[in-house]
Amino acid sequence: MRNVLDAADLDVDALASQVDAVLNDDLYWFPVRHHSAAVARCLETVISERKPKVVFVEGPAEAQELIPFVTDSQTKPPIAIYSSYRDDNNVLGLAGIASPAADIPPRFGCWYPLLAYSPEYVAMQTANRIGADVIFIDLPHHALIKRSDKTSALPSSVSTDAPDTVDRKHSGHTPSDELIIESGFYQRLAEVAGYRSWNEAWDSLFEITNADAEQFRRELATFCLAARLTSDPRHIQNDGTLERERHFLKTIRETLSRRKLKPQQAMVVCGGFHLFLDRDDQTAPPPCPEGTVYTTVVPYSYFRISELSGYGAGNRAPQYYQTAWELMRSGREQDLLPEHVVALLKRARREGHATSAADGVAVTQHARMLAGLRGRATPILDDIEDAVITCCCKGNPDDEGVALRRAIDFINIGTKVGKVTSKLGRLPIVHDFFAQLSDLDFGEVLGHERLVKIELDKRKPDEERRSVFLHRLRFLEVPLAVLTEMPGTEASSGLLFRERWSLKWNPKIETHLVEQTLLGDSIEAAVLSKLHEMVATDSQHAGVTCAHLRRALDMDLPHLVVEVQAACGSAVDADAQFVSLGSALGHLVVIDRYAVYRNLRRTELADLILRCFDRACFALPDVASAPPEQHAGIISALQSLAELVLRGDRDDIDRNVFSSHVRTAAAQSTVPFLRGAFLGLLAELREITSDELAGHVASFAQTSADQMVFAGEFLEGVLAVSRTSVMLGAESLVAAIDQLLKVAEWNVFLTMLPRLRAAFERLHDRQVDSLAACVARKYGLTEHATDQLTELSTSVAAAALLADIDRRVAEIMRKWSFS
Repeated sequence: MRNVLDAADLDVDALASQVDAVLNDDLYWFPVRHHSAAVARCLETVISERKPKVVFVEGPAEAQELIPFVTDSQTKPPIAIYSSYRDDNNVLGLAGIASPAADIPPRFGCWYPLLAYSPEYVAMQTANRIGADVIFIDLPHHALIKRSDKTSALPSSVSTDAPDTVDRKHSGHTPSDELIIESGFYQRLAEVAGYRSWNEAWDSLFEITNADAEQFRRELATFCLAARLTSDPRHIQNDGTLERERHFLKTIRETLSRRKLKPQQAMVVCGGFHLFLDRDDQTAPPPCPEGTVYTTVVPYSYFRISELSGYGAGNRAPQYYQTAWELMRSGREQDLLPEHVVALLKRARREGHATSAADGVAVTQHARMLAGLRGRATPILDDIEDAVITCCCKGNPDDEGVALRRAIDFINIGTKVGKVTSKLGRLPIVHDFFAQLSDLDFGEVLGHERLVKIELDKRKPDEERRSVFLHRLRFLEVPLAVLTEMPGTEASSGLLFRERWSLKWNPKIETHLVEQTLLGDSIEAAVLSKLHEMVATDSQHAGVTCAHLRRALDMDLPHLVVEVQAACGSAVDADAQFVSLGSALGHLVVIDRYAVYRNLRRTELADLILRCFDRACFALPDVASAPPEQHAGIISALQSLAELVLRGDRDDIDRNVFSSHVRTAAAQSTVPFLRGAFLGLLAELREITSDELAGHVASFAQTSADQMVFAGEFLEGVLAVSRTSVMLGAESLVAAIDQLLKVAEWNVFLTMLPRLRAAFERLHDRQVDSLAACVARKYGLTEHATDQLTELSTSVAAAALLADIDRRVAEIMRKWSFS
């Protein structure tokens, strides 16, 4: 270690002296790293032995009143303290910068997750057991929000993790971790020791140590000081570290003075980086801005804490370290390796990867060998994972090891969900959710992870209320209900009012509802706020804005409908994108059929539909040669316009305007798929005959091979939009395809074949049967003859092989995207 310190230009003696000064302070400081089981074990020992009167913990000061609920015996980690801030009066000047519009208050949320082995949680629990008070000393997260300088360009939706769990580089590390990783000391250490990641370095240095608590404290403090002294001071100044440390000092000093306690009667639990804060800093911490602050404790999950979920202060393997914590406390640390390997291989078998008892022995031995080669006394998670892949993956890990990697992730992360004591009560929005769940007779799904399917007819008042509630939850992304069948398009059939839903309880529901607290105190208020923000954000996009209008109707928000309807008009007039306008028209047509049922102003809707239709027609030629990734949207938009024209129930819809622009697009298009779609649509509109359409298909037979290969794409475009005209002109279409196939050389045919097959995959079974009958008639096959064709003239084995090939080809083609 000394050579590393020397290489980082650190004075070893001065470093040791500075560490001694802090560790020998009358106020006892203990360095921690979030979610470290080894740190938690040593911390528990120290608090139990020292028995301080007060334990200062790096936790959110605004959540001080929640500590009894965190330590309550009914509360079971994983849990999280949630703190949110809403700038109601725009005191930060961020309305319209950190929110979608100037009349929408900016909102900021912050999570402080806690595991059973998080040092902060263990400190609270141990302090509670010995009768010590716990004081949170961290600066409230909203005090770090920078005021507007009129040039800020923040995202429209801002949500943060805890101040020391914000990931500046989105790499799964806290700012303190990032400062350590970027330090000259750590960089040199990783180079010398060969550490491939910060997690590997931490586990090697601290997670598997046998040092006693005081030795561990000194080693971790020395490490953190070396990292701090070689970190970029600009990062420390810019990431809120200094402001938070000033709040640490202020809270500690004021508490000791107010309670008339000596420093020896207290101890501080904080990130190791903060141990060496400037104790002579006289600058006051920043004040908290005025606004609405909510704090609560909610159940959390291992997955949300894991790095796979994207959480900034992620723990890469919550379940693995939980097992390590439990074994550590029972004196069975040596059992961690075999227990984890056995669990992992069992899961691998469930994922479809064959493993055996021999594999378990091999993995265990290999992990120990790797640990020895890497200079570790015992294997860490990296050694185990490398051993599993080496011993159990028979091929490329990216291919043959997919199931194995799934098993590794599953066992490392775990599935545990926490529980919070009922003594805490519920936030208003959570209370509103459960009240409505009961009132609307959804009690059958409450707390039971059993799938419940329901069908609703929105013409019945009670069922309409249930539908509105489910649509609101769906809009807020509360994981309770899935709309499995959308309403139809015809009011006369009754299908316009029928919905099918699947409901299943999810333990993440309450946590998700808590996140919506910033939007409002009830489900309806949250929906109104969120939709209002989305309308403001999407004001220039006609398709999205009209979708919002449809949502407002589904969620029964009459006051917002007027606002959104006006926004739709502005969006339609501002948007020049064909796909967006076509999408908007589709939504407006459905809304129009709802009009009477929802007491909408049909005159304004009719005008909006006409404006949208006209603008979409004029925008159509602009997409004549659009790239493949836009084709699906173009086809959908074309179908929306064509449906409105073909219905023929509106005198103000000019069929000729649409037809002429489709014809123009067909003439300009250089993309076979789109040209086929445009011509197919003209045939559907009876602007060209079926024979003319077939002639365009047959014309590919007269082209060179490099052009002929596009015949499949052209035909797929035709069949994407044309149904009736193709069936009416089936004879001529079959003849055109027959002509094409006769002249195509083998290689050309093989190139065309996937797109030809994809074209016919777009047809319904009845349409395929109709075309097949045309083929049979063309070749003079009678019904009796076609029956004979089903008799195999080959062996059963060969027929089975052909069937298997056909099945595998079909599976491959389902993964292909042709538009």
